[in-house]
Amino acid sequence: MRPLQARLVTLCQQVLALGVVLVVLTPASGVVSLDIVGEHPSQTAPDASAALVSATVPTSAVTPEVTEVPLTGAAGGFSGLKGRTVAGSPTTARVQSTPQPVTGFAAVGVTWEHGEDLEEDQISLKVRTRTGEEWSAWEDLEYHDEHGPDADSAEGRASRPGTEPMFVGDVDDVQVEASTDGATLPDDLSLALVDPGTAPGSETEAPAQQSAPQETGDDPTAAYEQDFADQDELMQSEGLSLRAAYATKVAAQPTIFSRAQWGADESIRDKRALRYGSISAGFVHHTVNANDYTEAQVPAILRSIYAYHVKSRGWSDIGYNFLVDRFGRIWEGRFGGIDKPVVGAHTLNYNDYAFAMSAIGNFDTVQPPDVMLRAYGALFAWKLSLHGVNPASVSQKVGRSTFPAINGHRDAGSTACPGRYLYAKLPLIRQYASSAAPVTPTPPTVQPVAVSAPAPQNNLDASPYPDLVVRRASDGRGLMIPTGGLTSFQKRTVVGRSGWNKRADVLVSPDLTGDGRADLVTVDRSGIVRVRAGKGNGKFGATTKKMSLRGYSLITAVGDINGDGRNDLVARFKGRLTTLLATGRGGFDRKVTRKGYSGYRQLIGAGDLNGDGRADLLLRTRNRLFLQTGYGTGRFAPPQRVAGRWSGYNRLVAGDFNGDGTSDLVARTSAGKMLMLPGRGDGSYGAGRGPASNLKSMRWITGTNLVGGQGADLIGVAGKQLVVVANRDTFELGAPVDTGVSFAGLDMLLNAGDVNRDGAGDVLGRDTSGQLLLFAGNGTGALAPGRVLGAGWGAVSGLTAVGDVTGDGNPDLVGTTGGTLAVWRGNGSGFDAAVPVKGGVPMPAGLPSDLSGFDWVLGVQPMTLKGKSDYVVRERASGMVYVYSGRRSGVSTPRVLGEGLGAFDLAG
Repeated sequence: MRPLQARLVTLCQQVLALGVVLVVLTPASGVVSLDIVGEHPSQTAPDASAALVSATVPTSAVTPEVTEVPLTGAAGGFSGLKGRTVAGSPTTARVQSTPQPVTGFAAVGVTWEHGEDLEEDQISLKVRTRTGEEWSAWEDLEYHDEHGPDADSAEGRASRPGTEPMFVGDVDDVQVEASTDGATLPDDLSLALVDPGTAPGSETEAPAQQSAPQETGDDPTAAYEQDFADQDELMQSEGLSLRAAYATKVAAQPTIFSRAQWGADESIRDKRALRYGSISAGFVHHTVNANDYTEAQVPAILRSIYAYHVKSRGWSDIGYNFLVDRFGRIWEGRFGGIDKPVVGAHTLNYNDYAFAMSAIGNFDTVQPPDVMLRAYGALFAWKLSLHGVNPASVSQKVGRSTFPAINGHRDAGSTACPGRYLYAKLPLIRQYASSAAPVTPTPPTVQPVAVSAPAPQNNLDASPYPDLVVRRASDGRGLMIPTGGLTSFQKRTVVGRSGWNKRADVLVSPDLTGDGRADLVTVDRSGIVRVRAGKGNGKFGATTKKMSLRGYSLITAVGDINGDGRNDLVARFKGRLTTLLATGRGGFDRKVTRKGYSGYRQLIGAGDLNGDGRADLLLRTRNRLFLQTGYGTGRFAPPQRVAGRWSGYNRLVAGDFNGDGTSDLVARTSAGKMLMLPGRGDGSYGAGRGPASNLKSMRWITGTNLVGGQGADLIGVAGKQLVVVANRDTFELGAPVDTGVSFAGLDMLLNAGDVNRDGAGDVLGRDTSGQLLLFAGNGTGALAPGRVLGAGWGAVSGLTAVGDVTGDGNPDLVGTTGGTLAVWRGNGSGFDAAVPVKGGVPMPAGLPSDLSGFDWVLGVQPMTLKGKSDYVVRERASGMVYVYSGRRSGVSTPRVLGEGLGAFDLAG
């Protein structure tokens, strides 16, 4: 018996035992395509309430073309190839393609030799384009090592590792660069230039009626249908009909555009590789492409992905089972039948057991439109129902692992896919899918039920990150405190290729050249100082100023210290502090001031630390930090010691790193970890946030805003290169937002998730009489006045909002009543009666066994949108708040989330 036939026999046995069928396999000749009812929105308004129901499609198949440009040889090296080596440190390998001309709506990607498997952080790949005389800035080419066919499959054994394809649009030239840190470049590194081809004609069509695909020879589709027919005949012998029984428990099929409608050239795929598996779950991906494409460009985008996957990556077909565009239209992906469990190449190690739909766009940078999310919900409801899967299920056996029915790619591996904003919408996708799924009545029961691990939902505003809701102790006012992804920096970007290790010092300064942009100051070993004008994108031009400062050390940028509107420098000369005051002539006037600077290891231009409008100066010894407040005349007050422990740091960098208008410090430990110490505005600093990065090998690190974000960036020298480490503009806690309601009279707050199923997070409160109140959210942080859901909740101890732990898509509550641990199922408007919990609530290891020192212990969504649920705790004595980040197993060590939160007496 074939494996697929065995699975169907098992299914039939389950049907006979239960007397009801929960799945449907639509007959191949009867696939129905249903139009989405609604007005046609503008092509430039993808956030409209209804999806487009037509598409501009080619009238015939279009053959795409892929041109491969070699960057390294099949056995390594660069000689004779269309690439060039780029100088770097001894531990860095780097190659850059020569500019390559492109035509049409082009896409690019980079692949390399099969078997050279690299982690995502082991190789850096970038691309830039030229239009006319202007080159764009370098952008990352996304590489996900866990996106592709399973390694042990025939398709996997023939595949090449590589990046995601990136659409560069209508440009003149494209150039890519590849580099590794501490490893050689992979062999047979190749740039793929993809031309999707031009359709001879196009027309506007509705989604095609899609019958089962027809193949010749040894046809897996025909075998699948024969298995189905065999099992139907077996059931008829028992007085049942598989086809008839299946007909009542399937969600409506959404409209799906066919492969023919995007012009798929069926001759380029490997027809022998079509395989069928099983479906226990679905995965959400994104294609990391442009976000501003028109509706008519979508077929070309699909052909480019198809061509790149087949011709450059060596896959048998396009990797995804389905794709969805920003207009809410669903497109058939991999060949084999939209109603069949076609094995794709999308989620490493899980392709045989799941399907995937990929959103066309980069949702690490923009929010997905609602029509796209609704398309996901409709497609997942239908596709999962074909295989007996409830889209609200939180426990599906997928291969050897257990997942919810609907997941993001990052849930199955270490990857950023499907982007932070789309990933944050998974609860809403699950909600849309659950609404569209067929309803199977659940008889009431008081028998104990098993529940899954908590999956909190705490999003009250438009950001994808979780929020805290608190009560101000002084007046009972309700406030929402947003989180922002935790302080972190991006990967290093090289802005100077070689020779930077020969300098004696390198630093950035606020504008010295009068163009409003930060500039670079370098000091060579002979004491020659050069100022290079900044370009505003992290790069710098030619030298604009030059002077000799032989014998000077610790040269530091301090901003305008004498109030003349020009930025200045300071330095140490023969043990004395010397100011270098910028003049209107483009030079500097040198003035020797105080003695006693021989023992300092670092001078730090700190900005205005005490709020008096004058630039200040910090001085670091091995174990201490001192502040010299500025007089605004070019001189400083005597040094005063700054409170705190400073002995563990070997570099301090000042700047506004969290974007709140106050100067902060980034401090590097001897182990290379970078912590951000927020300035308080009074000359002192808060506890370190982080670690934010590891920069052990960098020298001369300084900081200012270099690439246009909210917070200051870092720059320094690594090896022989000048590198910029850009701020991700993430943060721990934002400013409190007034919710518009009072929580006076409550003894508990629960940040419960979308209780009333209107798409926005809600808050529950319990008053001192035992009533449970719903404060409905609107997605902006504001809450509606409390509405009573019921009484008698005062007798419940340990009441906790745990997200959906029962698998129906609604957030639930868990607590102890009458000595029994129970769950209250959410029902879309409130909560059902308590049901005993069987086996307890699964909780992660790693939290302190003694939590008595904390008065808050709150489960929240992952702060960085990765991993398992996190835990926020507040230290009772100090008011300090920490986060324990969830991991695959247990939790991480705690990191500081905020301080000074003692003003709040309730939190959720």
